[in-house]
Amino acid sequence: MVIHAFGEPGVLKPVTLSRPKPGEHELLIKVLSTAINPIDVKTRAGIGFAAEQNKHHLPMSLGYDLFGEVVACGEAVKTLKKGDKVMGMVGFATQPGTYAQYCLARENELIKVDAVNEDVVLSGLCLAGLTAFQALSALACPKSQPIYINGANGTVGSLAVQIAARMGYQVVAISRSELPKSVASCAQQMSYDQFVAEQRKGYLLDVVGLEVGKRCLQGLSAHSRVVTIPTLSQKEIVAAANEQGVTACAVLVVKNNAQLKRIYQWYRQGHLELDHCTMPLSAAGMAHQRLEQNSSKEKVILLPWT
Repeated sequence: MVIHAFGEPGVLKPVTLSRPKPGEHELLIKVLSTAINPIDVKTRAGIGFAAEQNKHHLPMSLGYDLFGEVVACGEAVKTLKKGDKVMGMVGFATQPGTYAQYCLARENELIKVDAVNEDVVLSGLCLAGLTAFQALSALACPKSQPIYINGANGTVGSLAVQIAARMGYQVVAISRSELPKSVASCAQQMSYDQFVAEQRKGYLLDVVGLEVGKRCLQGLSAHSRVVTIPTLSQKEIVAAANEQGVTACAVLVVKNNAQLKRIYQWYRQGHLELDHCTMPLSAAGMAHQRLEQNSSKEKVILLPWT
């Protein structure tokens, strides 16, 4: 699936191309599943740094999340071989391309997994899971203090709640609606109105950003700490936090295979769950439309061979 121009979901079109050949440090991967992230939707619409970097290089594919099987290896690849099942965040942020039946990946972007073809949910854990993990690390909350996480119904928020709980934190999930069972089992729930009703010195992971993120700052007193994720409002949230004496920073996910291995192990051990639905890759445009309409909080997993 590629876009020849930025625009509405309908610009996503299928094309037939020859299989790419891996370079010296690359692998050719048969994509068993990929997943949709907000950056895909923004890039397709021509918004954000990935779109800016690629505006003169259209057509382009989208997607960074990958679960697949190694088909061929470059001469310098040492740790993986043909037939291995792998997962990873590939090409982030300026070289997306996992909305495909086959894609290229670098060896240092992938981890080997003991998985079968049915573990298609693995792709959905990559970018979102790493984002949650790295944001929690940046928050640097003492174990004696609770972590407040907004947007706990979404993919990144729900994974952040579960990962924080696995790390031994007391977690308070801020949400306006009922939490998924995987989140409710390891967190106390608080509404947005409850959170902003009084100030406390606390540690907030802002998954939502924009006006919701700004409003949540009302629940923090001076000397609190906030880490914000959404790129479109990062500067605004950090500036607003600093004005009220709150320490703030923003995060942008980077590949980290050690962290990804921990996420994978937690998932295999049953400690992480991901609410998801599957759709054929050919329906990527429809899936983008669903996400833009906010009609579902589930992670959308795309299946290229359906």
